[in-house]
Amino acid sequence: MLRWRIAFLVLATVGVCLSADLQRLHVKVHTDPEYHSYCAISEWANCETVAASEFAVIFGLPLALWGLLAYLAMAALVIWGLRRPLMPPSWPFGLLFWMNVFSTISSIALYFISHCIIQSLCVVCIGTYFINLFLLTISAVELRRVRLGPFRALRRELGSIRTRLLPLSALAGILTATVFVLWIALPTYWRIEFSTGPADLPIGVTPDGHPWIGASKPKIAIEEYSDYQCPHCRRRHDAMRKLIESQPERIRLIHRHYPLDHTCNGMLKRPFHPFSCSYAKMAFCAQKKNRFWEANDYLFQYGRRKDPVSEKELATAIGIDVSFLAKCVKSEETDAVIQSDLRAGRALRIRGTPSYVLEDRVYPGRIPQEVLDSVMNN
Repeated sequence: MLRWRIAFLVLATVGVCLSADLQRLHVKVHTDPEYHSYCAISEWANCETVAASEFAVIFGLPLALWGLLAYLAMAALVIWGLRRPLMPPSWPFGLLFWMNVFSTISSIALYFISHCIIQSLCVVCIGTYFINLFLLTISAVELRRVRLGPFRALRRELGSIRTRLLPLSALAGILTATVFVLWIALPTYWRIEFSTGPADLPIGVTPDGHPWIGASKPKIAIEEYSDYQCPHCRRRHDAMRKLIESQPERIRLIHRHYPLDHTCNGMLKRPFHPFSCSYAKMAFCAQKKNRFWEANDYLFQYGRRKDPVSEKELATAIGIDVSFLAKCVKSEETDAVIQSDLRAGRALRIRGTPSYVLEDRVYPGRIPQEVLDSVMNN
């Protein structure tokens, strides 16, 4: 009936809007460290966490884009079905039924990935899961109305398509060309290009024991509160190193640990960055052997892998004794240093990483260029 086709078209349009918003969110999460989404509600319900995960990209394109294209294709089929001379009475719901079986199964799989692996749920994504279920239900109701089973309806529709290949070929060609253009033209903004800058920058330790890199007698000193598993921290690590490289005699960067990991950070009640506390401890222990910045670079480069960086791997990479590192990370001194940095960050009301402190003011995400220019010119 016409009402079911209109209902399907309305829901597909909602799916297009939700997918477009998820794509916007994906871009923002990966390119704007100051961005905070309306659906970043808590540790458990956080669209940003899901968007930042490796599961948000499949076959070289963001998952949100695949969803957007799928909803557009389904909407196009329904619009075609409103004018259906010489087509079976089920058209196009035999084809749409199986498309929505696939999308619903995918939704179930993505929900379990979010819940069990990422350990955070995206409420907008869940909205698309319900859309997929409703579209499947409408397709099933329409097939029942015309008294055709899913297999029989699909066979009839495919048989009729053979005599009317031009519209379907045009739709398939448009979708294929769109995917091809996206593969070629869409910037891979979700990938992080990593570089550590020159190896001869001055380094040292502040009187209260915090490692620094940059100017020996700085005009400005910037404190960073960072997490080795934070994707924005990894991007800003490279940007800050380039900033110091451009002003090696004027800018000093001081590192402070702020791991977003419930095993050492009491502000978190459930897993978020599950290895960042151990990474912070390894970095501090590397500092005791004058290898902090080598460890810092290595952990930022590899810290977001699925398999954690082991003590043996890091010790081998930066040239320190494995047994020393293994013993040091378990020491009370090491834990006390990390807790001291966490207390300092909480006192500054730091809620996320990276955060920067310049002249007693906290800048979440990054320090605006105009602020840097103003401080440098004073």
